[in-house]
Amino acid sequence: MADLVSMRADAAELRQKIDSILSIDGELTAEQVAELEGADKAFRKLQEQVHKAEAVESARESLATPSFQFRGNRGAGDKFATMDTRQQFLENLRMEMRRPGSAQEYRAQTFGTSAANGTAWDLLPVDLQNEMVRLLGNVSAVRQAATVRSYPNDVEIPVVSARASITAFTDEAIAYDNYDPSFSKLRIRSFKSAAQTLITEEVLSDSRGGIVDEILQQHAEAHAYFWETQFLGAGASQNTSAPDGILATEANIANSGVFPDDAGGVAIKDVTAAGAAISTVTYQNLLDVAFGMPAKYWGLPKSWILSPALYQHILSLTDDSGTVGRPLFLGRATGTIQDTFSLGTLFGYPVYVSDAMTDATPASSYQAVLLEKSSYVVADRNTLKSQIDPFTYGSLGETAYRTMLRCDGRWMRPSSSARLIMAAS
Repeated sequence: MADLVSMRADAAELRQKIDSILSIDGELTAEQVAELEGADKAFRKLQEQVHKAEAVESARESLATPSFQFRGNRGAGDKFATMDTRQQFLENLRMEMRRPGSAQEYRAQTFGTSAANGTAWDLLPVDLQNEMVRLLGNVSAVRQAATVRSYPNDVEIPVVSARASITAFTDEAIAYDNYDPSFSKLRIRSFKSAAQTLITEEVLSDSRGGIVDEILQQHAEAHAYFWETQFLGAGASQNTSAPDGILATEANIANSGVFPDDAGGVAIKDVTAAGAAISTVTYQNLLDVAFGMPAKYWGLPKSWILSPALYQHILSLTDDSGTVGRPLFLGRATGTIQDTFSLGTLFGYPVYVSDAMTDATPASSYQAVLLEKSSYVVADRNTLKSQIDPFTYGSLGETAYRTMLRCDGRWMRPSSSARLIMAAS
């Protein structure tokens, strides 16, 4: 649509054209009648466009006007129209001091400093700014360290439970030894997390700072962190009510009967720290975790997931028990984690920190996981879904914003990962 100024100029030209035709003396010719009819239609159409453009411009101007500004005909108070809010307040205050009762509005206010009396600040009108100070959501460390896939429905994945192996020579003219591999299946299910927020029509129409976008973003972040706590939980492997817990006991992982004893007779290698306190974790403990899995898995891509307390502790650890050793943890040279969310490296592997691993009593708790990327899968059922429902609570003047995520997390090959568990005492 053309701008308002040009449309008004075009309307003025059409009006002049219509006036010139109507001022002709005598009867109009057929061509003049046709020209008058066309000009009249064009003028009416242009008038409608001008009216619409004026309404849009007026609405935008109203939105840009602070909620406390006086509107309408001011009369003698028109001089205040050019003042900003604080200037107008000071002018009203001076006028009230000179001639009490003459100001447009007067509020009795005690200028004390106690909570009961309030302060002079209460007299200053404020406006809600079009910005938002956010509380950042937790980043999902598991999704950074594990394999993430998307499935349209529940699936089963074949897995090798036991490898065929040759243990001895076969002599001449002797029958071949029979070595049979063993297979099983992993079941990928889906569990649902759901959230709803009711927003009143007043908030929808009057709010600033992208309040609705903020609520929906918080939904997404809340889903991500909820699933982070489930992935880093203690749910038994291949259970039907929750994802596999990365921090489940070795027995709960082995009892599924799916995974082989591939890590020295256990389903996953657990390294016990030197003591029950975080401060007792040593260089050797972390080295044992880094190379605790069978050597055939050492070259696979892995990532550390640490508790906040252990991360702070490793910042002071060196590769020597004295004070002259080289630091174990190497921070990122860029000074920011916004690209990969990795804080640095430990033994060459990226380090992620998760609040879901926080434990107020670290004794007997897992404080570190070196997760091989293909050893654990996060299975999304498509993507996060959202729904806007203005009808269910419409009689209350509320709109429901709902989000839902279906997901699962399963061990694929736990023997290629390793964990650090604190001593019991």
